[in-house]
Amino acid sequence: MESKNGIFDCFFTYGERVVVEKNKIIYAPDNKAQTESLYYLESGLVALMSYSRGGEERVYLYMKGPRIISFMTLLLSATNSQEITGNVVPSHLVQMTKTRCILHRMQGSTFRKLLDEDLKFNRLILQATAANFQEVLSHFQQALEDSASVRLCRLLLDFYVIRDGKKVLPKTMSFLEMSKYLGTHPVTVSRIVATLKKDGCIVKEQGSVVIQDEQRLLQMIENGIDIK
Repeated sequence: MESKNGIFDCFFTYGERVVVEKNKIIYAPDNKAQTESLYYLESGLVALMSYSRGGEERVYLYMKGPRIISFMTLLLSATNSQEITGNVVPSHLVQMTKTRCILHRMQGSTFRKLLDEDLKFNRLILQATAANFQEVLSHFQQALEDSASVRLCRLLLDFYVIRDGKKVLPKTMSFLEMSKYLGTHPVTVSRIVATLKKDGCIVKEQGSVVIQDEQRLLQMIENGIDIK
């Protein structure tokens, strides 16, 4: 948890603390109230996703706290980015909580005021934008170049939480949920997980995946393992 003296202190000062249960949409581009807010995600997991015409979820990115989320629409508007990019087709991506999340919500009016007056806040938003861009670019590259096995190993290491001294994947990360993120079939995820269990990398405890050998998972990523 970030303290009020941390780099996100402006959200503690100007924001409102909210607790949101899992599977709640906190940002949708057609919701005016939601597009006029941004968040500091203190803890929890949020998915950047869309729905197909058939109602199927497509997950593009998982966002884990601490980080700033849901600010891009406000930033594009405040900076008149269309002067550089021209008219761009609006995004239909939504943001949904995948676990119980603790957030600090800042109103758009406060965001614009700080953007105009506070150099430290400008730097924070610039850092958040650069970090988000790098993360999306890396995820896109990995989806094209890495095997499903490597990407699953990376997912395990990126999104575990410490619980009772153990590295545990949130229960929301079911085989189906992971398959949406990896762009593969749940059966493929099940097969890879079974192999990782057999190799002693992970175990299942009370319905959750627990990481036992982090170094082995890192080695598999480095070696480009491809479990068939």
